[in-house]
Amino acid sequence: MLRKKWVCVCLIGLCAGCSKEVGQKTDGPTLDTRRLVRVGQVERGVTFAEVAEVQGTLRTKASANVAARIPGTIEALAAEEGQSVTNGTPLFQIDRVNLENQVRLAREDCLVARAAEREALAVHAQASAAFEKAKIDADRMRQLYETDKAVTKDAWERADLQYKSADAGLKRTDAALETVRAKIGQTETALAVAEKTLSDSIGRAPFSGIITRKFHEAGDYVGAGVPIFAMDNPEGYEICFSMNAADYTRVEVGKTEVEIGEARFPVTYKAPSVHPVTRTFEIRATVPRKAEWAPGMLFDGRLVFRRFEATAVPSSALALRGGKPILFTVKDGTVHAFEAEPGVVWQGKTELRNGEALAGEQIVTEGMLLLNEGDSVRIRED
Repeated sequence: MLRKKWVCVCLIGLCAGCSKEVGQKTDGPTLDTRRLVRVGQVERGVTFAEVAEVQGTLRTKASANVAARIPGTIEALAAEEGQSVTNGTPLFQIDRVNLENQVRLAREDCLVARAAEREALAVHAQASAAFEKAKIDADRMRQLYETDKAVTKDAWERADLQYKSADAGLKRTDAALETVRAKIGQTETALAVAEKTLSDSIGRAPFSGIITRKFHEAGDYVGAGVPIFAMDNPEGYEICFSMNAADYTRVEVGKTEVEIGEARFPVTYKAPSVHPVTRTFEIRATVPRKAEWAPGMLFDGRLVFRRFEATAVPSSALALRGGKPILFTVKDGTVHAFEAEPGVVWQGKTELRNGEALAGEQIVTEGMLLLNEGDSVRIRED
């Protein structure tokens, strides 16, 4: 029993000692719970730019698919991928033997038509001579019958019949000659078509450039219009960008510039219409050729519509309260809310259209999270 009382006395003593120590700590300096913020001031004369961020694809200004102009079997290929070719260089041949035979046949048809013309001319000359002789005989017999009364009417009628027959024969040879000459025109046209078809069977490079792709091999059958080679002209590059239709009227060819890194390039092309589904339009900018660039590469750029100077604050200083942009100012350690009128955002700064009212004021730039009108704050001195 005595042991239990002794234990209780010890516990009471320990508790009394602890209470004394806690009381001693409470009597020390109190903790400052005010929010710590960093402040700054509005900046004047800050340069801003209204821009549109875009991404585009590099391509050569001149590119083409060299396609077959006629259907047939590829007889030979004269180029390979990566090969440099000059303008007019033959790249492939389609059905050369068959087409050459067609040209040969067309030429022989022309020779036959010319020979037929010569024969028709000879027949025409013979008929013309017979007509002239018959005409003279008919005139003589008419004179003898009507004036001299030296021949019978039957003799004059036979001479007149001979004249009319010769006239009909001459007209028939005229028609035959016209037919032969029309045939000559047909054969010459057929020859021109055959020669053109033979010429079209040879695919030639439309400009000087590099073969970038081969679609078919020798022996393949292709239809008219089927690409066989693709080629680019690496002398000129351009970057193609797709833009939102809302910026269509703001882009001016030759005036609006595209910034790519530190370089600026004027817009050289703007699509005449907006795509009805995507609501976008294409612009292009010509860029210099560089060894480290290759067609198909992606480039980030921005279009600068306007540059100007304005009053600004760091974008981090703006907060939303009640759906409105707010700036917090600090005066005598107390926060005051100011309804801001922000404008263009550029490189971490926001244009402040009503910034003159805050000239000389301390503005919270960091630590405004959960900050409200009337809160007490401490200002960081570093």
